[in-house]
Amino acid sequence: MLRIFFRDKKDCLKFFDEIRISMNTRNWRDLGKILGTNKSMIDNYRQKKISIPENRFIILLDNLKEDRRNYFLKLIDKKENNWGQIIGGKKAYSINKESFEKGRKIAAKNKKVKYNFNINLPLSEELCEFIGAIIGDGFTNKYGHLYQTQITGDNLLDSDYYNKRLKPICEMLFNISPKITQKGGWIRLNIYSKNLFEMLTCRFKIPAGIKGYTVTIPNEIIRSKEELINYTLKGMFDTDGGVGIDKRKSYKRPYIRINYTSASKGLINQVSKILLSYNINHSVHINGNCLVIQINGMDNVKRFISKIGFSNKRHLDKINKFLYN
Repeated sequence: MLRIFFRDKKDCLKFFDEIRISMNTRNWRDLGKILGTNKSMIDNYRQKKISIPENRFIILLDNLKEDRRNYFLKLIDKKENNWGQIIGGKKAYSINKESFEKGRKIAAKNKKVKYNFNINLPLSEELCEFIGAIIGDGFTNKYGHLYQTQITGDNLLDSDYYNKRLKPICEMLFNISPKITQKGGWIRLNIYSKNLFEMLTCRFKIPAGIKGYTVTIPNEIIRSKEELINYTLKGMFDTDGGVGIDKRKSYKRPYIRINYTSASKGLINQVSKILLSYNINHSVHINGNCLVIQINGMDNVKRFISKIGFSNKRHLDKINKFLYN
């Protein structure tokens, strides 16, 4: 495991101060409990007396906004956990080079790559639904040697969807059990994988970092079967969509609608075109910096459910309550 070093003690102290505010911990003892350690160890990390294990540093980093992550990642160095031993090892290697090389070859032959998968795995319903969730509420980025993919939702309303739908998809497709954290009003699914980062950015051309204004449904999916396009839309509506019940007195009875919101004009145009091809009538209007697709009325909502539907329980429950109560 790598160890994290802040070059300057002031930066280290600043990092931990921001972490404490972001994680809303009362004291350093509480932060230690979260990391599975004690107050004395946190003090040692803060005062730069000892380095920070990379796994604990990643947990802390997850709690900062992207711009602050980038800021602090420029202020650190990394070293191997046994870097002191490595120095002595170099001397031993120069003396016993032949034996070391034989050992390396044996180790390389027996080494198994953990969390490895083929980034060119075939399109499937599950993969397209995952891509849809990334398009909706996800992002991926590279921070130094750290590759992160994250999907963010509502802690209360989306917990079932994240744990019972998205997590099993990740485990099945990518051989990865994602880290799911719930804090305040948010639930976050995190995957640290270079393979996944490269699949999203290189194969599917999903922009790294801020993607809201430029993301679109990947051409590979648009050119695929209708069924796979529908599963992509399902992932998108599960994350960035919503179901509304209008109970204004101007309606004889409550009025149902489904909406999808995005800042990407290209994405909204794609979705609108697909919905029209399915004879799902809808409107498109501006709401602040975003565009909103609105599917109005029982007939159009039923067409949407029949053709695309939802996996997210928060939407399914609202629709079922409206239809059957």
